Amino acid sequence: MVRAAPSVETTERRIAADAVSTADLAGRVRAAQIHAVTRFAPLTMFANLLNAGVVLWVVAGDAHIALVGGWAVAVILMVTATTLGWLRTRGRQPRSTASPRAIRRATIHAALLAMLWAAVPLLWFGQLPIDDQLVIACLMTGMICAGGFALSTVAPAAHVYVGILTLGSVLGLLQTDNTFVGALVALIVAYSLIVIQSVSGYSRLFAERFVAEARLKDRGEIIELLLNDFEENASDWLFETGPDFAITSHSPRFAVAAGLAGQSLVGRRIADLLAAEGREALVQRLAAAEPFRDMEVRVETPDGPRWWSLTAKPVLADDGRPGSWRGVGSDISDRRLAGDKVAWMARTDLLTGLPNRTHFRDLAAAKLAQARAEGSGFAIGFLDLDHFKSINDTLGHPVGDALLTAVSHDLSQLAGPDVVFGRVGGDEFGLIVTRFSDRQAVFALADAVIAAVSRSRSIDGARLTVGTSVGLVFGTTETIDDLIRNADLALYRAKDQGRGKSMVFDDAMHREAEERRRLQEDLRTALNDGELRLVYQPIVDLDHGGVIAFEALMRWQHPERGLLSPGLFIPIAEESGLIDAIGGWALRQACRDAADWPRHLGVAVNLSPAQFGQAGVLAHVTHALAESHLAPCRLELEITEALFMARHGNNERFLNDLHALGVRLALDDFGTGFSSLGYLTRFPIQKLKIDRSFVHGRADDDGRRAVVEAIVGIAHSLGLVTTAEGVETAEDLAWVTALGCSQAQGYHVAEPMAATAIPAFLADFQPATRVACPAL
Repeated sequence: MVRAAPSVETTERRIAADAVSTADLAGRVRAAQIHAVTRFAPLTMFANLLNAGVVLWVVAGDAHIALVGGWAVAVILMVTATTLGWLRTRGRQPRSTASPRAIRRATIHAALLAMLWAAVPLLWFGQLPIDDQLVIACLMTGMICAGGFALSTVAPAAHVYVGILTLGSVLGLLQTDNTFVGALVALIVAYSLIVIQSVSGYSRLFAERFVAEARLKDRGEIIELLLNDFEENASDWLFETGPDFAITSHSPRFAVAAGLAGQSLVGRRIADLLAAEGREALVQRLAAAEPFRDMEVRVETPDGPRWWSLTAKPVLADDGRPGSWRGVGSDISDRRLAGDKVAWMARTDLLTGLPNRTHFRDLAAAKLAQARAEGSGFAIGFLDLDHFKSINDTLGHPVGDALLTAVSHDLSQLAGPDVVFGRVGGDEFGLIVTRFSDRQAVFALADAVIAAVSRSRSIDGARLTVGTSVGLVFGTTETIDDLIRNADLALYRAKDQGRGKSMVFDDAMHREAEERRRLQEDLRTALNDGELRLVYQPIVDLDHGGVIAFEALMRWQHPERGLLSPGLFIPIAEESGLIDAIGGWALRQACRDAADWPRHLGVAVNLSPAQFGQAGVLAHVTHALAESHLAPCRLELEITEALFMARHGNNERFLNDLHALGVRLALDDFGTGFSSLGYLTRFPIQKLKIDRSFVHGRADDDGRRAVVEAIVGIAHSLGLVTTAEGVETAEDLAWVTALGCSQAQGYHVAEPMAATAIPAFLADFQPATRVACPAL
């Protein structure tokens, strides 16, 4: 098993532990400077003894014997102490660091030695004959130059040493009556200054070179550390090949990834390890002789198929052609499997395993195109379970889910190459039939579907019998959406005709269309007559329990039909083109109401899919904000995956324009379709509203838990807020809170209420913190 790569924090700590601090580097420089001086101590001390002998030989006849003897003893003591110190440290490892005090000690030592030798011209230069003066002058000049350069790595010591000797020599010259004393003094001072300047430059170069070498060494150690970490802990591997991509060296992990742990891959061509399509792609990249990055290839290993990602660059030879290749590889099998799983989850209804609504539509569209091309038959059917809601209400959603699963299993027994089922709603299923010889075959299949669904079942100790009806539509000339709509209309007609039967869409259903037309006409006057109204359902923050926003929900107080929900009239408004006016009114009214609320509260307004891409929406939003003086960040617009299903060319610009106004965008009913997943990073979505079908139900439902955990994980990774819709019980609330949802709304929090009821309601839901623009 591949061990996990070390965390960034661990690597940084290890690097920091080995990195050289500025203070430590200065100490190491000082140690190197002192070591450079002390390693020549025997030679310099021998020179001091030799020069002392010369001095004694020159001044013995002219100087006081006691003074000369005392000076000689002092020199011998200095030489002895220095030599003994060198002997004590000779067998030891040189110190890696030195304090500033060590430099001061070296400087004092140099000063003492210089004073001993400066005493020679001071004490005896004036007493000596001209020949002896010449000897002493040469000796002092040599001592200044040789000693200065011997101490050149420790500039302070060299400066003190040269300065004292120069001063002593000048004072000694001034005691003589030599005609050229002025010129001699000038020369010795000039020589001394040159020595001091040279010493300073050399000392600086020595320190700079040492620092550069030390840092280069440290960088090399860090690189080696990182490479070791990479080799030991990362899932990636390094490799080098010849011009034909035959491996010349590789990390041990490469062999592990190839299923050949402990073996050498040297001499084998990487292309030979790949599946056919990957081998061909790699050969093409090699022929191009250009670097490539993150090329995903399939590999057949003894442990089964795996997926690799390869990145490599050519190392060019003198003739400009690739002499070798160097690269890095990684095993991305887990990522590929995770991606396939996410794609499967996006296409599949997780409760039943059937294609979900979006995937069902895509399958239907593809099979319709195939039927048109082949000239074969095509039919779509819809069915739902009779009285399913009562089962949920009386026995609970877990029993209802178990029933849906059982029905799906029975339907799957009737599926085949030309028969496809899908779950397109709560208890609604879709049917696609192709390549049938005549309609009677489809009618027979519909009867089999009704019989399979309607049989009695025992679920969790309860005996359940449900019925169903099937609405069918035949044809290949209409669009897939028209066919789906007509099949749905046929289903409702079949249910109206007594249930338990199949019904084909025909002209007789125009009566229902006429009824919808009348409702549409009523809707045209409803806005002007003040029959439309907004109610508001609170959204609470699960961290502190406070209300942070309200979702605006539309109602129609019909003069004859009573209070109508948006599900009844919004589709009519969308089809008739009234949605723009109604949506604009809803935006203005919601912003006006929200402007009277405390500044920390926002308002969420649903945008109909029919409004997507319309320039009027931007105008409505701008006008509503300007008229109400509501801060843009307090307005949230909820969109659905229908925006992505519509595939308008200007969807991205439309959403970006809305986002540029400063309002927030939320994706409603998330988790019920496929299309939304592919666009989470492309569009400026800031919130995911988890569909109520995943929120309300049994807490130990592993399928729902997996979906919600996946959605919350995706949202957290992308920095998105999550709102759990349909929280109907305290158990629902505790469940979504434990799974990491950010916010919740539903009947357990509160039912939708009129704007006038909000102040009293807020008295029990005060947020812990208040900000001007909440994260809605």
